[in-house]
Amino acid sequence: MSDNYFDLQILRARMAGIGERLDGPWSEKLRDHLHLDRGTKECAYWHSGYHQALADLLCLIEGPQSICGTSDRSNRSLAAG
Repeated sequence: MSDNYFDLQILRARMAGIGERLDGPWSEKLRDHLHLDRGTKECAYWHSGYHQALADLLCLIEGPQSICGTSDRSNRSLAAG
């Protein structure tokens, strides 16, 4: 199987884990929608996570580099926002 297949499996597993938390313990924390208020730390964290997701997707599309084990690394550049 191709490296892309395994990268997709890693992304799906990561997404499933995050989804469980969003539906479970984090759901109450999201009710205030602080991530939508510019200037809040929640907004910065949201954009940082979204930026990382896009970076992971671009790496997957652009080449055979594995993203396995990158969840503890910071973004290569500042988050957009």
